[in-house]
Amino acid sequence: MKPRVLITRLSSMGDVILSFPLIAKLKRKFPESEITFLTKEQYSDLLKLNNCVNKIATPDSIDINVKYDFIIDLQNNFRSRAMLRKLRGKTFRFDKNNTKKFLLVKFKIDCFKKVIPVFERYIRCTNGLISDYNFEPADLSFDKNIRFDYNYTIIAPSSKHYTKTYPKEKFVKFMQSHSDREFILLGSNDSVDISICNYIAGECDNVLNLCGKTGYAELCNLIYNADKIITNDSAILHLSEALGKPVTAIFGSTVKQFGFYPQNKNSIVLEVNGLKCRPCSHIGRESCPEKHFRCMKEIELM
Repeated sequence: MKPRVLITRLSSMGDVILSFPLIAKLKRKFPESEITFLTKEQYSDLLKLNNCVNKIATPDSIDINVKYDFIIDLQNNFRSRAMLRKLRGKTFRFDKNNTKKFLLVKFKIDCFKKVIPVFERYIRCTNGLISDYNFEPADLSFDKNIRFDYNYTIIAPSSKHYTKTYPKEKFVKFMQSHSDREFILLGSNDSVDISICNYIAGECDNVLNLCGKTGYAELCNLIYNADKIITNDSAILHLSEALGKPVTAIFGSTVKQFGFYPQNKNSIVLEVNGLKCRPCSHIGRESCPEKHFRCMKEIELM
């Protein structure tokens, strides 16, 4: 069987990366398959690194005349359904657990009887097409041999939302207290990322600020060759694990039940348990609704 498979995940970077175990398992089950990934243009170069992806499509370039054997909609929103409506093929859709997330955030009612990571839920949404639910690193193509002539720790200090972002002043305190270490700052070219990284770099002497200055291949190289990675609940967490690297992940307003926690057995999660206000959102907020931000301020990096 040589099936044509279309996988749809338009955004975000972390969610795209979490689809990599599913892609690998599909390619293993159907070695001759043609896997097309439909995503936003900004993630095309990331998917080009994945050796299991044969074609990359964007919302503007998807060919509606192709008949697919399997269509896997990991986005499952109005836009993705509208784009896929004219395509032919057996369709699977990812259940986002929106009701369970709403109840946990708004009323602190936990209906997650079993916490299943998102990568596994992506696999399970194929309804038995794939039965291997184990996490595995991705097969990514980049030069692993280009590296700095010193050991370093990566810090990814930003996130899309304030309540998922460890305070920059606490990163500075940690880095200044480890003057014997070398640090590399990573982030996107987003103005918030750049602002946070510029602040930290201005306060610390033992840091190389590469925020917004790397492509996906360079980003993979830096993570792959790092001694240690410290990150918020963000895409760098998932890319690190896709590369087989353990992380120290800092969780503020979000919790394990949402499925984005690390899978590597050597990864560490730092969080403040027992806060009645946590979680205050399933994706993050632009300010702390309780005004104290204890979920982050009470965490100390050692």
